[in-house]
Amino acid sequence: MSNKDQLIKDLESIIRLLADVWPTDRENVAVAGAKFEEVTNNVENNFGQFQKLIDLSWKGIKHLYEKDDYFIMVKTATMQAINTIREYVIEEGDIKVEDFEKAYDELEKALKGGSESADTVIDLDEEKVEEIKKNGESKQSTEEEKSVKEYTLNDLAGFLITLEEESVTGEDLQKLDELVSYIVKHEEEAIASPLKEAMAEVEASGGAKGWLGIVSDKTEQAIEIEAQREWDNPENTDELVDTESPEEEEQTTAEEPADEAVIQEESEKKESVSSEVFHIPEDIEMALVGEFITECSELIEMAESALLELEESPDNEELINTVFRAFHTIKGTSAFMGLDPISEFTHFVETLLSMVREGDLPFDRACADINFESIDILNKMLKVVEVAEGGDPLHKPGQYDNMISVLHYISEEGKEPAQALEEVRGKQAAAPVANPVVEAVTDSGDSDATDKINSKSESESSVRVSVSRLDRLIDMVGELVIAHSVVAQDKAIPKDSELQKKVNHATKILRELQDTSLTLRMVPLKATFHKMNRLVRDLSRKAGKQVKFSTFGEDTEIDRNMVDVINEPLIHMLRNSLDHGIEEPEERLKSGKGANAELSLSASQEGGKVVIEIKDDGRGINKDVILNKAIEKGLVDPEKKLTEKEIYNLIFLPGFSSAEKVTDLSGRGVGMDVVRRSIEQLQGKVDVSSELGKGTTITIELPFTLAITDGMLVRVGTQRFIVPTINIDMTFRAKESDMFTMMGNSEQVNFRGHSVPVIRLHEQFEINGAKESLLEGTLLIIKNNNRRYALLVDEVIGQQQLVGKSIHMLTKMSHISGGAILGDGRVGLILDTAALMESAA
Repeated sequence: MSNKDQLIKDLESIIRLLADVWPTDRENVAVAGAKFEEVTNNVENNFGQFQKLIDLSWKGIKHLYEKDDYFIMVKTATMQAINTIREYVIEEGDIKVEDFEKAYDELEKALKGGSESADTVIDLDEEKVEEIKKNGESKQSTEEEKSVKEYTLNDLAGFLITLEEESVTGEDLQKLDELVSYIVKHEEEAIASPLKEAMAEVEASGGAKGWLGIVSDKTEQAIEIEAQREWDNPENTDELVDTESPEEEEQTTAEEPADEAVIQEESEKKESVSSEVFHIPEDIEMALVGEFITECSELIEMAESALLELEESPDNEELINTVFRAFHTIKGTSAFMGLDPISEFTHFVETLLSMVREGDLPFDRACADINFESIDILNKMLKVVEVAEGGDPLHKPGQYDNMISVLHYISEEGKEPAQALEEVRGKQAAAPVANPVVEAVTDSGDSDATDKINSKSESESSVRVSVSRLDRLIDMVGELVIAHSVVAQDKAIPKDSELQKKVNHATKILRELQDTSLTLRMVPLKATFHKMNRLVRDLSRKAGKQVKFSTFGEDTEIDRNMVDVINEPLIHMLRNSLDHGIEEPEERLKSGKGANAELSLSASQEGGKVVIEIKDDGRGINKDVILNKAIEKGLVDPEKKLTEKEIYNLIFLPGFSSAEKVTDLSGRGVGMDVVRRSIEQLQGKVDVSSELGKGTTITIELPFTLAITDGMLVRVGTQRFIVPTINIDMTFRAKESDMFTMMGNSEQVNFRGHSVPVIRLHEQFEINGAKESLLEGTLLIIKNNNRRYALLVDEVIGQQQLVGKSIHMLTKMSHISGGAILGDGRVGLILDTAALMESAA
């Protein structure tokens, strides 16, 4: 399915959800709101009117969720506005601006309660009144024809949604009259009565303004009556409508006892319900199913434990709240996943528990039995969902419909739990043995799911483990690797070939154990990216900017301990991009850009690191403004010449801000220095590139994990140091022609056509016996924030994976970030290359 088709399908789903919203039942509003947020983030728009309609639709949904005023009017107008958005997607933007304005004005008017008072009467055109009368007469003459199409209240409600009072045509009025007349004729009096009243009121008012709202209100009233009738008479099915003549009905009544008729109807009801098989949404996110099952299982376990205690302490309000919250959470998450049978079922159980909480119902043994049986039913459905895929059937367990009946009798008819259970079980026991056929169908339909459950491999199951335990495990694996490395480098090993083979075999096993243990702590960036999605949406609307936010590479994994640390830098950079980088819509239009800005957040794996990139198409960074601000604040020497990259990196200095005024988004000179400090704590680096008028890109490079350090082991005199490989560009031996000095004392070396300052490591740590000649030693080109230095060492021993440890010393060593135990048992110090470069600058 294409992206366009999916958007259309989602928007239609939102309209259907809102159609089922009533002042007494607003659950679908939250679901519709969440879905609308997801959809609007994926809709491409090109002009301000479209965004205004989206924003106003949000207000409409929020009104339906929070307020009772003008409920029906706002509901109808909101659905019409979303339908206009849907038409925009279908027509690929080729839609009249007037259509947007009309939908916008209607919704705006509805939110204000209508622009006219209730006493103001605006007559319809005489032609429309005449059309109503003519159509009524025409309909009366054709009502008896057998060829009339069958209509339902849902058809009427759907048609009313498409109407706009100011633009109703004669054809629309004829269709409306046809729908109402058919339903009035074929439905029972209780349902037909509101529609008759509606038509009478419209006729009495002479077609005055507001007639469409009257018809809509009465239609909703009729739908509520129909829904109540279905609850009160659950055995009614569509097959019973107009399928028998009165004579046949009398004959049936005479031949069969009343009880047998009820049993037969109950059987037909079960067959009808069984034939309606729910299918798991094809677009369900399988990645979330595992988390959903785990969460539901924990909630069910918690509820079951609380229920057992409640039997001993039925008046314990906290236990009742625990059970209620468990079912309420399952209802919400299952609705989000699109698993309607589970959400509907838990809604009924939640209603029962709400009655217990409010004191309308005592928690007795029968009430406990109902809850325990409900948990069993939920567990059966969850087992099917756990192994199912999108499009697979989700059959209701055998006791599903019976339990729904029990819960209905309690909540709607006020029966006691024990009485409701006895009544439903009595009907079940008296039912004829016609169910084996139905059960056979259900069993055969469930066979595939059962096979999947039975064949479910252990690799698919999951268990939650405390993070502290996980960290302890990884630390111990690291210690084991160190201990093994010490043993493997013992001088006695090479002398014994058999022992050497065993050590090599143990090395392979340990390496696999180390790699496996590290993956245990790796988590995808999806959750972090989703938080940023909401952040951008809220901030962009607050700032009055139109932004299309896109994320890529959400499945890229990173060490869990780094996720919380990276969260704050991402927030700072996105806020900075929204406030400083992205322009107002009017400014963008003047510069030849679209009103909607593009902002993206992406992640990828490159080599042994994770690269996160934030990119916008805003105004870019003005180098002159940045440099002048830095000079003004005394952050840089006015005489010093800076490269483009060095100027860009000035934004990371503490207290630096180029904002002309302080806003609630940024401008106080804090944030970007926090970004760099946080990234460097993770042994990573941050880079900025920009083009004035085109946009800015901020790139963050991070190691996969903090548990293992990829480092280059170097020797200086008798000391050994570890340089993180993420900071190393390359190593080389200098030639005489490559060396020169600047200002008489600054040593430089030519590297790929650029002059690079030299750092003598033996001087930094006052090490005696080290090589002092650049020609004799080895130079490592280290880099950080687009600056390069040449680090002089005696020799490069080789690259190693080491377990980094923090070092707690009385004297602070600014050039050291930690330590690691080397293969021979000695400690190697890990160099802080950023600090080294700062001290040499």
